[in-house]
Amino acid sequence: MQEDKGELVLRNLWYLALPSGALKKGKVVGRTIAKERIVFGRDAEGKPYALRDNCPHRGVPLSQGNLLDNGTIQCCYHGWEFDSGGVCRKIPALPPESKADVTKIRVPKYPVVEMNGTIWIYLPDKLSPNIEPKEPVPDLHLGAGETLRHVECIVMPTNIDHSVIGLIDPAHVTFVHQSWFWRTAKSLKLKTKNFEPIPRGWKMVRHAPSANSKGYHVLKGDVSTEIFFDIPGNRLEHISIGKSNKIISITTLTPIDDHRTELNHFFYSSLAITNWLWWPLKSLGRTFIGQDVGVFQKLAKGLENDPPLMLVGEPDAQARWYYELKKQWRAAQEQGTEFRNPLQAETLHWVT
Repeated sequence: MQEDKGELVLRNLWYLALPSGALKKGKVVGRTIAKERIVFGRDAEGKPYALRDNCPHRGVPLSQGNLLDNGTIQCCYHGWEFDSGGVCRKIPALPPESKADVTKIRVPKYPVVEMNGTIWIYLPDKLSPNIEPKEPVPDLHLGAGETLRHVECIVMPTNIDHSVIGLIDPAHVTFVHQSWFWRTAKSLKLKTKNFEPIPRGWKMVRHAPSANSKGYHVLKGDVSTEIFFDIPGNRLEHISIGKSNKIISITTLTPIDDHRTELNHFFYSSLAITNWLWWPLKSLGRTFIGQDVGVFQKLAKGLENDPPLMLVGEPDAQARWYYELKKQWRAAQEQGTEFRNPLQAETLHWVT
């Protein structure tokens, strides 16, 4: 089976924009997401917002301007000011007696949500005033007072599709993630995993962690894990420890353009010992992600030839599911119908 050749970026969905800590109050941050230049800021109350990163006057990036105390962005070229809704509030060059209604000048605004230490942006199929998101934000499986810690941010040298396939591919673990702290090439086992559909993806049904994965061995007591994937590119692992503790590991993929994808990894733990071991854990997480980046740099080189690609057997089943979900999502958006997940419960087998 060949890779999907349809639209790369799915619209009317939420994408991870940046960790909360990367958007300081009083500062603006410019990002490129799905080839769209976007500026982020915080209003006077600290709530994040996102606007198209161009002043409507002469097109200068607003991210090159200043965020004033009242939360408005001031363009660096002529000082035009725009509030968190994208409404122009001041044009300094206009004389005091001017009757021009500057509030009719608008910069397109994106819906933004901040939760659990992360900031998400909704990418509509068409940028227009007063956009109402058609989909709920991703379920991070965390309470309102639980905050994720940011582990790493890396740019993958491949498009969103190849990055997602790498994220959900179980077979590469055998060759890419051989480490003393995870598993060795001598510890291969046949895995049997049960999967069920969720609204915008699927989950690997809760199970005991793999016996040949050393990373789980430090956890004591009754330990089980459940892994979720939903479009456009979010993988979440929920580890339960005993009756009251949990660990959440989240990896998000945000397309930059047709050739680059940003990967962010977050971590939450209710275990007190995590605070003492945070830096060693963060270092191990970076090592794990770095192994992926290394092989993806090689993949990007190979893709320069635009070779024919294929998906084979049960190890590649999740990749086929991803492409089918994309196909059905695009069809639902084009036809204006409700998206229905076409996947069914299934059991897969592979060796890692």
